[in-house]
Amino acid sequence: MVENNFNFIWLFDLCRRHVLLLSLVMIVTLIVSSLVSLFCIESKFESSVLIYPTTTHSVSQALLVEHNPYRKDVLEFGEETDAEQLLQILNSDEIRDSVIQRFDLYNHYQIDKNSEFSKSKINKLYKGLIHIKKTKFNSIKILVLDKDPNIAAMIANDYLTLMDSVINRIRQNRAKQALLILEKRKELLYQERNLTQDSLQIYRLNGVISITAQTERLTEQYAIALSSNNLAGAKRIKNELNQLSKYAGVHDMLLRKSYEIEEELATIEFESDRVSIDTNYTLENKFIINKAYPADKKSYPVRWLIVFSSLVVTFIFTLLSLCILDYINNVRKV
Repeated sequence: MVENNFNFIWLFDLCRRHVLLLSLVMIVTLIVSSLVSLFCIESKFESSVLIYPTTTHSVSQALLVEHNPYRKDVLEFGEETDAEQLLQILNSDEIRDSVIQRFDLYNHYQIDKNSEFSKSKINKLYKGLIHIKKTKFNSIKILVLDKDPNIAAMIANDYLTLMDSVINRIRQNRAKQALLILEKRKELLYQERNLTQDSLQIYRLNGVISITAQTERLTEQYAIALSSNNLAGAKRIKNELNQLSKYAGVHDMLLRKSYEIEEELATIEFESDRVSIDTNYTLENKFIINKAYPADKKSYPVRWLIVFSSLVVTFIFTLLSLCILDYINNVRKV
């Protein structure tokens, strides 16, 4: 304890002996750090938007399909998975390149587009000035720093439009592929239906319309003919029954195939309509909580923090240097 008090007293004495030097160094540091923060570090304005993801993006699934086990409330906020997916879209190269092109950031940041590594330079600068992160409440915050407050606000708000454009483009491309597949399948089913109906028409021309109904009716008439001892009529009905039994198997097979084709066509037409709706009509992929507005106060650099940090670091470094010099002088005296 005595040694600690002695060291503290020694350090206090050292500061007292070099108070002028310390004061001079601190004053110089204060002036230099203030000048640097004022003239050497470019000021930046901050603008940000806050959004929540949605749970559903399909108009048909959300509004038109009944008894859908995967149906979600169109007004419900998205969960963590939805936020992570949206975060990947927001960090995509397509959105970054679109922002760079739309706001001509090469000229804005004075980067020669034809120079070597210009792409790497603008991407590095972009990454340092635009930050997209998920909050603990599963919302997403897009924060933009720029020397022009209007540009910062416009870039942040432009993300909202670009995000929907990219997501809708991806979905529409997939929807067009799905429509093409459905149309091809529909054409094939139309051909099969025409062939099946042509085959059934041949049987209809031969008097075969409904095997079950005709068989029941003829059997009933056959029984009546036999009970009334109408042998000629019974023989004629028997021939008709034999004719029906000859065509029954193939006719029923064609009829079942016709029903299956009609059922599949109805399903495909429903799916085509649903995909067409999703292609032509879209829902927004986010809930906007806060939009960005031009800042009226600079956010970077924090000048008082720069000056304070510089003073603290300089004081510690100077004091450490004085301690070393004083120790060396004491050793030499001994």
